[in-house]
Amino acid sequence: MAVPPSSPDRSVRLHRVEPGDWESQRDIRLEMLRAAPDAFWYTYADEADFREADWRERIEGAWLVQARDERGVVGSAGLGTHWEPERAGTATLFGMYVAPRGRGRGIGEALVRAVLEEGHRRGRHHVVLEVASSNTHAIALYERCGFVRTGMTHPHPRDADLCEIEMQVELTG
Repeated sequence: MAVPPSSPDRSVRLHRVEPGDWESQRDIRLEMLRAAPDAFWYTYADEADFREADWRERIEGAWLVQARDERGVVGSAGLGTHWEPERAGTATLFGMYVAPRGRGRGIGEALVRAVLEEGHRRGRHHVVLEVASSNTHAIALYERCGFVRTGMTHPHPRDADLCEIEMQVELTG
């Protein structure tokens, strides 16, 4: 399995998100949707009015991890499952975000590593993701973590000048 070489600074810890964490997950999710609207399929307007029950339900239906430091949540990522039979051994990295206050500290690599480890634990052979063609920092992070472009692209949901680039990493060992 490709594992990023760096680790976050010692003030950061990873936390598996549970339904009781709905407020902190809501806060980081809404922050990411405001701060990087082109990076996600959904918009702030799509999710801003969710109620507590909505957030709890989303958390129960996903595997999510947060990066936390002494000031709170500084990043989040998730692992999803492909339902298509031809991709039964494939998982998806989604909702990847590191807040500006957490960047440059190895948090992105740590979140990706946690997702890859969970995918491996679940017996997946590959993890795929889609990243906006304009997001050069995220593309570089994913490449450092072993992801390669599959050659597949998809139209961006809101910007005709952008596309979503599919990348994947093989989980071995």
